Amino acid sequence: MSNWSIQDLYPTPVYCASVENFYDIQNEIKGVIEESNFDYFSGFGKTHKLSDHFNSNNNYLMGDLPLFTKELNTHIQRYCKQLKYNTDEYQFVNSWITLFEKGDYAHIHNHGDVDFSGVYYYQKESDTQDFFFESPVEGAKISAAYYGGRIYPPTKTGDLMLFPGWLNHGVDRIKIDGERYSISFNIELKKFYNDLPIIKCHIE
Repeated sequence: MSNWSIQDLYPTPVYCASVENFYDIQNEIKGVIEESNFDYFSGFGKTHKLSDHFNSNNNYLMGDLPLFTKELNTHIQRYCKQLKYNTDEYQFVNSWITLFEKGDYAHIHNHGDVDFSGVYYYQKESDTQDFFFESPVEGAKISAAYYGGRIYPPTKTGDLMLFPGWLNHGVDRIKIDGERYSISFNIELKKFYNDLPIIKCHIE
């Protein structure tokens, strides 16, 4: 019998986890949500609402969430170590809260040239899976053998995902009643801005 193998030549690393300090983090985020204003962003149309943090184009949301930021740092370090990145510093470029209600959706998009993007689900229905990633391989989008180029990762309240900023993703139209809140953020490695906090990421 001849030797053979299948090699994943262009894998896309997506980090999925649940936060450990769940109840304290939820209470902290609840306070920020209660003090935030949500509205449609003109660049996206009336698809879903964003907190006023988004329009600020800054990352002060993280300054309001020290417990969440501390937890997030742990996951970022794990992600960096697994990917064997030769860096020990990173920074949050910006962050915001998203509100989805029945009928809302998110266009397929990516976050440009940032190194990592991420999302944390503060409040989400566990039995609905409408967030998806779209394959970066164009040909896979028309082939059932490659999941039709679209994958729906299972997510629930308390789940966190980290992924490359260039990876296309979106949200199907929400079909059930209720409010869904998530925190999104962008991360840069080894790029310095005077007004952004630098976090030490120790990789052994």
